[in-house]
Amino acid sequence: MCAAGREYLTAMLDVLVYENVLVAWRRMPLGHYMIVTHEGEELSLSRQQAEMWTQGAFAVYLALVDQRRITPRIPGDSPTN
Repeated sequence: MCAAGREYLTAMLDVLVYENVLVAWRRMPLGHYMIVTHEGEELSLSRQQAEMWTQGAFAVYLALVDQRRITPRIPGDSPTN
């Protein structure tokens, strides 16, 4: 995986943690990722699986923001009326 792709994945995971969608994540040996959900579930995923899972979770997060069901916590970002 190129560095830009890895940075993109880690940035998305960081946003999901910051926005309280996930509890935590960390990089594991052999290119795997551990993702911890609010239910206490620890998902050990390959890089490809982590990318797919993260893109799906991020899409759900963005849809909820778009529907104004949740308000993003990102500093300086305010929902439009």
